[in-house]
Amino acid sequence: MILSIQYLRALAALMVVLFHAVDGPSRLGDGVDLPGFRAGTAGVDLFFVISGFIIWWTTRGARARPLDFLRRRLLRVAPLYWLLTLVLTAVAIAAPQILGSTRFDPAHLLASLLFLPWPHPTLGHDNPVLFVGWTLNYEMAFYALFALVLPLRDGRRLAAALLLLGALALLGLALREGSMAWFWTRPIILEFAAGLVIGALAERGWRFSRIEALGVGAAGMALLLWAGTVLPEHAPQTGLAAAIVVMAAVFGRGEGRDIPGSLGRSVAFLGDASYSIYLTHILVLPVVQVVWVRLGLPVAGAAGLAYPLAALAACSAAGAACYLFVERPLGAFLSGRRKPKPSRQSALA
Repeated sequence: MILSIQYLRALAALMVVLFHAVDGPSRLGDGVDLPGFRAGTAGVDLFFVISGFIIWWTTRGARARPLDFLRRRLLRVAPLYWLLTLVLTAVAIAAPQILGSTRFDPAHLLASLLFLPWPHPTLGHDNPVLFVGWTLNYEMAFYALFALVLPLRDGRRLAAALLLLGALALLGLALREGSMAWFWTRPIILEFAAGLVIGALAERGWRFSRIEALGVGAAGMALLLWAGTVLPEHAPQTGLAAAIVVMAAVFGRGEGRDIPGSLGRSVAFLGDASYSIYLTHILVLPVVQVVWVRLGLPVAGAAGLAYPLAALAACSAAGAACYLFVERPLGAFLSGRRKPKPSRQSALA
């Protein structure tokens, strides 16, 4: 386990939570206009680079069977996502008035469960029922691609994976926007490639000193926040910045570089729970907004800044509970383990 990667997973999840907390405050009342945090979308770019790194790091030197690899990844990603998707669908059928944009559509539900991009029945975009799950459509496609090159030795495996990802990204430039093939060939897939390269370089012994890691990491975060704020979502520059941040975390790992004490353990735990936080926050935020209004709490001015903090706390707590009492036990049961253990691999990541 690399603790710095756990910290980044926590940061990425909270960035996305904060973005959604202030981006859609409709239940707080008409005319509520909160300060935006558009840079929070870059949390997804961090997750994708981390994912590429983790997949390389956990398979390096191994001659894993492609089907075994896919089975493990499916067991890591799918159970919680499928469960939440079915719960949301049940609510959409039984009490549609509770939900704002979710509507039951059989074809859309099937595509969501199969990790296929499909037009949302009300939003129109390629979002699944649990609409933050669009990132998992990319994750599963990346796992399938990586499974193809797993039988190769490490050097050839890396070259083949980079060649395939690069070729797909080039192909996407010629495809019709909005098609299923176009979705899977957008430049964002190159963030997985960046993570693979970082993993391969780390395996070869690349390291940063503490000062170098801090400097590179700070520069990467500044670029990430800038790109996430002023450029289109998930622009190539954002992916590059995310790769720089992950590189600093990976190459700068070592003794004395972890957050000490209970704070470090808490942040690492949030990293463990980041997948649950990411999937559940979109269900928790409307509840936070309704409770906020019913309590008569302010949503404007300096006092209104408490709302984003409360939203972050509530989503973190709910995600942590989901991780402890649903994600881990479910994963342990499906994998045949008697006792659940903390997850050190990213599912979104």
